[in-house]
Amino acid sequence: MRAARLLLFRRAMQSGARFDVSVILPFGDDEDLIGAAILHVATHLRELGLAFEILAIDEDSGDNSHAIIALLRAQVPELRVSHAPGRGRGFDCGIARAQGHAVWLIEPALAAQSLGGFTRAFEHVRTDACDAAVVRGRFTVAHRVRAMAVVAGLRGTGDVYYRRLAKRLAAKGLRLDLGGAGGTEKAGAPRRALTGVARLRAAFGRRKLFENT
Repeated sequence: MRAARLLLFRRAMQSGARFDVSVILPFGDDEDLIGAAILHVATHLRELGLAFEILAIDEDSGDNSHAIIALLRAQVPELRVSHAPGRGRGFDCGIARAQGHAVWLIEPALAAQSLGGFTRAFEHVRTDACDAAVVRGRFTVAHRVRAMAVVAGLRGTGDVYYRRLAKRLAAKGLRLDLGGAGGTEKAGAPRRALTGVARLRAAFGRRKLFENT
């Protein structure tokens, strides 16, 4: 496991990134979830042997979330805390501060649940099979540099944010892997990466996919 982690770290360094993946975890009044979410993600990534950082982004939290995060610093040295200028800006600010080859965009309520689907999504981004993998209704994994070029000023949370991000990526001609919300992780070649808004709309299967974006 240690050897595999060192190998992945060297690959990340060669690509100009300090880590394999940067987890972007926006939080507001999430004191009931934030601790479990951080520990769950950190344990999952350690088991995979990945070099990572967790960026907990404060979106105007007014409860005890910060106190809980402070208690986790010794257990999760990969954890950093930053502040967003407002609600809905957590992903945007996190990507700007990230140092990973890939960014994993996920919120506390989902980070505390099953993380099935991450390995497949990350491998497809790491091996350049796609530029971003969207696991609908749960999270997005994207190539940090390519995503950074299109996220400036993008606001939102959850599935609304992922749809807006997908629209921008598609408009730039970047490749998207649009997976379902299932919890299984199957190795192998991804489905054909999509480009173009029309095919993106068809893959999501929603006629109103891009309304109000």
